[in-house]
Amino acid sequence: MTTSFPLLRDALTNLALPPERQRQALAGTVVPDELALDLDNAVRSLDDAMERAGIQLAPAVVAAVEELNDSLAAPPADDLWNDVALAQHPAWIAARRRAAELLAQIPPA
Repeated sequence: MTTSFPLLRDALTNLALPPERQRQALAGTVVPDELALDLDNAVRSLDDAMERAGIQLAPAVVAAVEELNDSLAAPPADDLWNDVALAQHPAWIAARRRAAELLAQIPPA
């Protein structure tokens, strides 16, 4: 069985993981950067993904995903991007919670 919205589902799944699991899942990368980039790529491809799947996500879900993506936009020198922030920064803590909530709203097929 294939799933709809694989980029979005993968990005939200990784983002919802606890920091230790995020580090394991994305070993060999700069984890905060990779989490944000994966979500941004998924958001940028969302219109195409909905067209391919033949499924339109609810406008409120799309808006919430875009808002989550925007919440992880910060200048490169911001504290958000260091590894310690992954576990402690309020933006990452909120992002994990929101990603888990949004995952439940993405149709599996």
